[in-house]
This record gives sequence, structure tokens and C-alpha cells, in this order.
Amino acid sequence: MKMNRISITTIVILAAALVTIHLLRVQIKHLKQERDRYSANTESLLSDIKRLKIDSCTRVVEVQTLKLTVDEYEKYRATDAAQIKKMGIRIKDLEAVGKHQITVDAPIQAEIRDSTIVYDTITVSIRKVEMDTPHLKLDGTIEDNLLKGKLYLPVNLQQAIWLEYKHKFLWWRWKVKAVHQSISSDNPYVYINYSEFIKIQKK
Repeated sequence: MKMNRISITTIVILAAALVTIHLLRVQIKHLKQERDRYSANTESLLSDIKRLKIDSCTRVVEVQTLKLTVDEYEKYRATDAAQIKKMGIRIKDLEAVGKHQITVDAPIQAEIRDSTIVYDTITVSIRKVEMDTPHLKLDGTIEDNLLKGKLYLPVNLQQAIWLEYKHKFLWWRWKVKAVHQSISSDNPYVYINYSEFIKIQKK
């Protein structure tokens, strides 16, 4: 009888120890993941934007990815979160968010020609301004020392998300070190000032 009590007590103690060990392992795994995420975010925030020029027209900007939880995104990117909510998207449904800031800096060298326009029965002399290149189109008129017209700049932004691995051997790669985003513009007059890519992590 005494032996049974000892063995039952031993089994209960062992079961409690196993449950405690399992819970501690889960906690340690979670803490390691948080540490790795924090480290990757710190590296991403401290790294510079990498700029490349592929050819005479194409420019590329490369940045590392931030990983934020839904709560962190709503706290640290409140303005962006409010804009996304206005679009009818729930923040909890987000997978990732990208944001890009571009500037257009294009020189204008246009041909000015004299032209006439007939309003009802009145003929008015005007000056016409035209510029037509693959990356910039300008069409306007000068009337009473005032330029009126349209400026058209076609821009294609290409986005690629890719992985950088910690370890490589021949064709094997393992353990993701960072997630990068590369943005390219095909218009030489478009300058990408800023770009960010945030991966939303679900808890």
C-alpha cells in the first residue's frame, strides 16, 4: 500500500515535471522567435536604402522588410492603418503592406509654334507647346502669357520580394536571414525617395 502511494506520487511528480518542461520549451521557442524578429527589425531599420542603376532608364531601390504584429502596426503606423481602414480593409486581415514615395524631376524642352483657334466667329492667335518623348509628353497652349495644358509621365513600378539566407551550400539554402524588397522604376525622371515593406505577423 505504501509502495503504491510512492509510485502514484512519483508518477504525478513526473507528469507535472514533463508538463512544466513542455511549457518552458514552448516559452523559450516563442522568446527566440521574438528575439530573432527584433534583431531583424533592428537591422532593417539601421540599414541604408540600396540604390542601383540597371540601364539608362531603369533604377532600383532595395530595402529590408520589417515584421510587425497587428498591434505594433496599429501603434507605430497609425496614419497608414487609418488610411487602410478607409479603404474598407480590416487591419487583422492584412498579410503585408508596402509604401513608396517617389519624386518626378523632369527637364522640359518643348517646341513653341504659332497657331490659331476660332471661337464662334472670332479668330484668336495662340502659341502651342509640344514635347513628346518616350518618358514625358507635354501638350499645351500659351494664351495671355499663361500656359495651359497636360503633362503625362508614364511610370511602371516593379516590386520583387526575395529572401536572403544565412547559410548556403551548393544549391541548398537554409535559415532565412532577411526578407528584401526591390522596387524598380522604368522612367528615368522618377526618383524613388523612400520605400518600405512590412510583413504583418499573426500571433
